Amino acid sequence: MADMALDLPADTAPAPFFGDNRTAALIEDLAARGWAHAENALPEALTHALRLRLQTLDAEDALKPAAIGRGDSQVRAAAIRRTQIRWLEGKDPAERAFLDGCEALRREINRTLFAGLFEFEAHFARYPAGGHYARHLDAFADRPRDRVVSLVAWLNRDWQAGDGGELDLWPGPDDTGPPVATLAPRGGDLLLMMSETIPHAVRETVTPRLGLAGWFRINPGVGGVLDPAG
Repeated sequence: MADMALDLPADTAPAPFFGDNRTAALIEDLAARGWAHAENALPEALTHALRLRLQTLDAEDALKPAAIGRGDSQVRAAAIRRTQIRWLEGKDPAERAFLDGCEALRREINRTLFAGLFEFEAHFARYPAGGHYARHLDAFADRPRDRVVSLVAWLNRDWQAGDGGELDLWPGPDDTGPPVATLAPRGGDLLLMMSETIPHAVRETVTPRLGLAGWFRINPGVGGVLDPAG
């Protein structure tokens, strides 16, 4: 693949994924109902580059089974979550471009909602055939203000009905009814949701499901040391 010049010069402000109007609409939806969805949010070239990056990591056996929880409380329970992940380090041009876009989004969420978001962390996520993630909240029970806003970006190519891996959303933790929305994991689409209040689940996949999951966080550091990815 030809070099798409996804890098930004060091003195350039982080580049947003999309224009001011779309950013404002996303943040308005996030504030009003706790989640916001945008189709074709990522530039096509970036979606393609990120998909190739994830496929390369998979071929290099660099993806690891995902756990549930953080630190000493982490467990691996395939009955609840079956997916493979790799945390973004920003060393690859596509990763850096994605993280730059998320940084621009973090700044705008803070400016609009006074959210106090301090940093962003993200990992690639590959759900193999038969992969799934049971209903859950992204916020940790012992650190409810660590993850504040969750982000999901999908990288699938030519997703079709019947491929599985749809994301179900509920409007609140106490809602036990049917999902308020079921989102297809189409490549380039993006979802924001409040980590503490929006339960969600990944339906079982028929074909592999490719994407990124990330979290805008407050500063959870103790003694000036940030807690790294969990």
